[in-house]
Amino acid sequence: MRELLLSFGVDQWVLPAMLAWPVVAALLVRLFGRDVTRSQAGGAPSAGGPDARLLTLGALLVEVLLAVALWGVFDPTERGWQARVDLPWIMEIGATFSVGVDGLSLPMVVLTALVLPLALLGSWNNVRVRTPAFGALALLLTSGLIGVFVTLDLLLFYLAWELMLIPTYLLVGIWGAEGTTRASLRYVLFTLVGSLLMLVAIIALWNLGGGTTLHLDTLREVTLSPKVQLLMFLAFFSAFAVKSALVPFHTWLPDAQGAAPTFAAVTLGLKVGAYAILRFAIPLFPAAATNDTVRSTILILSVVAVIYGALLAMTQRDFKRMISYSSVSHLGFIMLGSFALTQQSVQGAVMSIVNSGISTSALFLLAGMLEDRMGTTDLKAFGGIARVVPWFSVMLTLVMLSSIALPGTNGFVGEFLVLLGTYPEEPVLAVIATSGVIFAAAYGLRALQMLLFESLDRSRLGSLRDLTAREKVVMTVFAVAIVFLGLAPQPVLQRTERASRDLVEAARFGPNAPVPLPPVSLNR
Repeated sequence: MRELLLSFGVDQWVLPAMLAWPVVAALLVRLFGRDVTRSQAGGAPSAGGPDARLLTLGALLVEVLLAVALWGVFDPTERGWQARVDLPWIMEIGATFSVGVDGLSLPMVVLTALVLPLALLGSWNNVRVRTPAFGALALLLTSGLIGVFVTLDLLLFYLAWELMLIPTYLLVGIWGAEGTTRASLRYVLFTLVGSLLMLVAIIALWNLGGGTTLHLDTLREVTLSPKVQLLMFLAFFSAFAVKSALVPFHTWLPDAQGAAPTFAAVTLGLKVGAYAILRFAIPLFPAAATNDTVRSTILILSVVAVIYGALLAMTQRDFKRMISYSSVSHLGFIMLGSFALTQQSVQGAVMSIVNSGISTSALFLLAGMLEDRMGTTDLKAFGGIARVVPWFSVMLTLVMLSSIALPGTNGFVGEFLVLLGTYPEEPVLAVIATSGVIFAAAYGLRALQMLLFESLDRSRLGSLRDLTAREKVVMTVFAVAIVFLGLAPQPVLQRTERASRDLVEAARFGPNAPVPLPPVSLNR
């Protein structure tokens, strides 16, 4: 299959196509999409044309096909960037249109491309007004997300980062629940402050590199003093930690996800910032990332996030806020693996990013389905619904068990690798973090008990609709991914192995690392 795809030159155009197609499709959806929900609600009918939601879904499915082609041309035995494209852009400052993937970014691209159409299909009736504008913003957001994962030029990365943030702000602010202005403003203020710090660091790094290039590979070779590395690392890390909602920068996330429409809540749950730390912050500034004080502080914050997020999730009455705090806890495991800096822990962090994207997205879709039916996600508003919605109950149970990392589900693989890789470096923190699994079981089973197995108020919940055929298809895909990655994670692990090893070696022995690689003598 790989040879067939290469014969069509797929590796030469697939990444530019994945960036450009959503932007073109966004324009088409905005211009030609029809807002059918407005006419269904009794408003004035919009201009003729296909349903904007169908156009958006079709565009996202094209993105899925491109992601599958990218997966097909990737060779896990090769080192370095694949499907790489380098084109001149702003030559005066050395900026290029440079994109490529390796074992760290490939799973993120495929995850994003697969989750977004499922999120749209699973929340089909969640947005009922201005669907052409909603679809256009969703597609622009898609381009921004893919861009964050594949760009190799720092200026291009920054543009993709902002293209991801701005549509999200609009999706939350315009289509969120009533009174969402505060939540959307907090989101944009938190993220923009971090982004501006990162932009200043990018400019400074470009200047120190001679002002001739903004390419990641070249800037990694620029010699920086430990103090300069520390300042720049903190600037990059602040932007990524805020976007990831690492404790103590997490306070915006539950408000934003609780207020957001389901599609936006799903995209907010993708661990984009955690990936960016692995891709940019650690390789560019390894001496700062491995500094004893910095590394110890981040590892401690990671363990705090694991336990603190789980404990807060246990206390929530709102289902969506519970999912948000569980996501904060999952991020703690990801950051723990990232900064333990062993091959196993980094692979576990990458797997946890993928698995959290699957499980958290599925949970938010299930929460959105409840909200669409009942107008609330308050856990106390339900109880005993397993008797009337069996399909929903089975899917919720499976996804929740995945979220709490039950062996045999996808969630277990990533967290196990993180703990296994962290223990040789930080045994005490690894043992403490293990308690987060226990707390996760507590909040997960508590939510299942409150939703599914308490007394049923038949007068109010007896007519609750089970999953529709469309929703069954969506959740079945998630269920297959949960079981498959739990029992056979090798396809992902095989593709992340070399990139994870290269990251650890670069952080410990690279050009700016605190300990350079000792010379190897050939005369023995």
